[in-house]
Amino acid sequence: MLTANYVGSHGGRLDLGPYANTINPATGSQPLQYFDPTSATPTKPIPVTPTPFDYSGGRSHYNALQVSLDGKSYRGLTYLVSYTWSKSVDIGCTGWYGVEGCGIQNPYNVNGDRGPSAIDIPQIFTAAWVYQLPFGSGKRFDSGNSVVNYIIGGWAFNGIVTLTSGQPFDVGVGGDQALTLNFGCCNGYYDRLNRVSGEPLYAHNKGPAEWLNPAAFTIPPKAFGSFGSLGRDSLRADWFRNLDLSLFKEFPINERYRFEFRFEGFNVFNTPTWNPPDQNISDPTFNVISSTRSFARQLQFGVKFYF
Repeated sequence: MLTANYVGSHGGRLDLGPYANTINPATGSQPLQYFDPTSATPTKPIPVTPTPFDYSGGRSHYNALQVSLDGKSYRGLTYLVSYTWSKSVDIGCTGWYGVEGCGIQNPYNVNGDRGPSAIDIPQIFTAAWVYQLPFGSGKRFDSGNSVVNYIIGGWAFNGIVTLTSGQPFDVGVGGDQALTLNFGCCNGYYDRLNRVSGEPLYAHNKGPAEWLNPAAFTIPPKAFGSFGSLGRDSLRADWFRNLDLSLFKEFPINERYRFEFRFEGFNVFNTPTWNPPDQNISDPTFNVISSTRSFARQLQFGVKFYF
């Protein structure tokens, strides 16, 4: 059975967590509501230290094409194949102070931080199957020997393949580069870098030592209201791929008792999926990946006794 669906949703009044009471870049060098008349530099609208602040000003939307193919017991094969092509966009940061660990550049213009959600995975493909191997009693290659039939019959070969797009991220610079008293959040920066036109975003041989092309980014000048041109979550980490396999066999004793042998392999090809690199250009490890999203290959076997 082939099924295709369009799925869409819209979220409103979502949580945003910027630093409140920072300087408004739109005022230029003019003082705001509260100011020191002896100072010619911008000051904070309220005479308190900038602080994290929550309010229900966020919004999001999600659109997806979801396709699945479901096959039931065709010559011993049962399978489910699914594919999703989607887009999830929100403003500010996703979740409470940003699931992706980002900070809002300018709390007076949260639409400037509109971009892919932290949970935006545009393409997801999965295939799962259970295949009763065609050997043994009642199978295509039956054996007249009951002992041989007992050993080679009744095996099931199972698997799950998962392929997804990489998770989104961006890169920035630590400190108050735009001189607005915005302290940022979570990952040590709030001001994103400038995008250099014409330069490829990713390294030629991208890997854990260097994922991005350093020539594609520059630090914005340290000046009032100077924000980077790179869009929020406009970069992608490594795409995820994984294959799990298993082999099962039941050895019946009578109608009540039976043994089951299991052999299972997780991430059979031992393929690493890299997490995003260090995103703060102020760090000595900028652009270096230190962890993986996947786990190392695991092989295991076991015997179950049913009674």
